[in-house]
Amino acid sequence: MSSPKAKKMDIQDVRTILAEEIIKLRNEETTPAYVNAITNATGKILSTVKMEIEYAKLIGQTPKIDFIKIDGKKKKQIEDKS
Repeated sequence: MSSPKAKKMDIQDVRTILAEEIIKLRNEETTPAYVNAITNATGKILSTVKMEIEYAKLIGQTPKIDFIKIDGKKKKQIEDKS
């Protein structure tokens, strides 16, 4: 369940956030612990996406994953990259 104020993010948003946090860390504007928490959460999100892709492949389907812009029409591209 998402918060009413939560913005639906995609992979580009996550990359931007990670890059911004690295810059903040280099500029000493944040703590290593905070950046570690962000990267840990990111890893967990990406693990669920990977799991969804693997499950769909197992059952012979292509998932629709807005997070990484997979819409079910690019099945051949997904299979070729495995």
